[in-house]
Amino acid sequence: MVSMQYENVIFLNPVGFHCRNCGVCCRDQPPDINFKEQQRIQTAGYKNFMQDHSDPNNRNIRRNKDGSCFFFTKENTCKINSIKPSICILEPFIITDFDYRTNKIFLDLNPLAAINCKGIFAGENIAIEEIGKAAQTIVKDFSEIIAEKTGLSVTDKKVAFLTKKLLRDLNCI
Repeated sequence: MVSMQYENVIFLNPVGFHCRNCGVCCRDQPPDINFKEQQRIQTAGYKNFMQDHSDPNNRNIRRNKDGSCFFFTKENTCKINSIKPSICILEPFIITDFDYRTNKIFLDLNPLAAINCKGIFAGENIAIEEIGKAAQTIVKDFSEIIAEKTGLSVTDKKVAFLTKKLLRDLNCI
C-alpha cells in the first residue's frame, strides 16, 4: 500500500523520519558517491576524502580509524552537512526500484537503518520533500553521467535502462 509520495518518488514504507544525530548511518555505512558529488565537495575546499583517490572506480569516502565516515565528527555531526551527498540525505531509505518507463522512483527503509536508526518513528515523514529530492538527484546524476559516457541523450531509453542497471549494481535497488 503506497502511503507517501513526493512528486515521482514513492515511499513504500509508511514511517516517519527525523534525524536525531545518532550517527548509526555515518558509523556503519560511509557512503560511496558519484563523480559530481565528489567534485562538489572538492569545490567546497575538501581534499583527500576518497578512500583511494588514485582509483577512479573506487567511489568510497575514506573512513576514520573507528570505521566511521571521514566527515563524521565526535559530536555526531557531519562536517559537510550543508553539502553532504544525496545518498546521505536519503538515509534511512534506499532506492528499491526505478521504473524508467514511468519515471517512478520507489523507496523503502534500509534494512540496517530499520533496526538501528533512532530517527524512525510511526507517523508522518517530516523530511519527505528533502528525501524525495535526494532520490531524484541520485537518479538524475547517474543518468547524466551515463549519458556523458555513452554520448547519448539523457532522455534516451538506453540511458534510462543503464541507470536502473547501475542503481542495481551499486545495491541501490
